[in-house]
Amino acid sequence: MRKSDAWEAPVLTAHLAALVLALGPPLFFGAVVAPHAFRLLPTRDLAASLTSPILSRACVLAEVAFAVLFLTSWFLTRQDAGRTTRVVLTRAPILGFFAVLVVRQLLIPPIDRIRTEAPGLIDSIPAGDPSRLLLERYHRLATGFFSAALVAAAAVLLLTARLLAQRRAGAPPPGAARPPVPKLLDLGDV
Repeated sequence: MRKSDAWEAPVLTAHLAALVLALGPPLFFGAVVAPHAFRLLPTRDLAASLTSPILSRACVLAEVAFAVLFLTSWFLTRQDAGRTTRVVLTRAPILGFFAVLVVRQLLIPPIDRIRTEAPGLIDSIPAGDPSRLLLERYHRLATGFFSAALVAAAAVLLLTARLLAQRRAGAPPPGAARPPVPKLLDLGDV
């Protein structure tokens, strides 16, 4: 047993836990929290003031998850992974990390600033108003970057499953007998 094999199980566990954090909170936020907040609360401003800090925390969780995914992907693909698998498994977490970083650092602050500086409620501002148009543009950008992070996490999930299936197919089943050792030519009776 190689020394690096002893680290395989803990690294794989950390990898899978990071995948859960990269996919779970963003999916829950996008599928449950945001739609319900905007549907149930009386104004979009009130819903935005609730969802903005939640989105920021989800981005921080995803940033940590993508950093862990980069490290664990690098470790898991260091020996017997194909070049394409290694490239995608180590680059997709970088894409996901920077996508959520852009959302948290570059898009959420201006969205919050537009909402606080708007004269009255955003709902009462005409659709053609520059601040409302800018808010919608930032929202589309945030949705696009957040979607890119989810696609990166899904790619890591699919390639991890493929990598583990390939390893399992190439490894002998547990408890299988070792192949017979070839007999050496006995020249002692000649």
